[in-house]
Amino acid sequence: MVRRRKGLTGLETAIILIAFIIVAAAFAFTVLNMGFFTTQRSKEVIKAGMEEAASSVELAGNVVAMANGSGTPSNGVFVQNITIYVKSAVGKQPISMANGSLVISYTDPYKHVENIYDGSNSTCLVLEVEGDGDKLLEYGEVWKIVVKLNGTLIYNSTATSLQPNDKFSVEIKPHTGSILTVERTLPQSFDPVMNLL
Repeated sequence: MVRRRKGLTGLETAIILIAFIIVAAAFAFTVLNMGFFTTQRSKEVIKAGMEEAASSVELAGNVVAMANGSGTPSNGVFVQNITIYVKSAVGKQPISMANGSLVISYTDPYKHVENIYDGSNSTCLVLEVEGDGDKLLEYGEVWKIVVKLNGTLIYNSTATSLQPNDKFSVEIKPHTGSILTVERTLPQSFDPVMNLL
């Protein structure tokens, strides 16, 4: 007698087909999972890049320079300090204003100091004007940075101080976010209080 095996062959084909489907589903899951992981990592990298590129510190008003009188350096008048008011940018994380977390550089035609914020208060003061009393610059707070030009790190004597029409720049470098560069030019004649636009 001859036995027919058509049913057995169909069952083997079905088992092989199911095995192919299971392997394909596992492979598709792995590919999709890696795709989701790559997309998430790309999102994190883009977010970190945007945070680093976007400024976290902004000016909160004008830059004010103060001199010891009216006139020019030939009359014994020199710029004593420069005050910069800063605030946090919208949607940014709080920025530490403590010594060691914030680097402030000063440059003019005669002098460059990489970090004038040394904690001794002899060259740079960082003070809270409006806020909650901690050492963080948070949204809605205003801080002021006072650069003392006659401090120990910048100028020890008035003979080498800034002259009329000189340009200076102050760079505020927070731990995260881009650098805020403040550049201003002094007027032709000094006044006790000068609003540098």
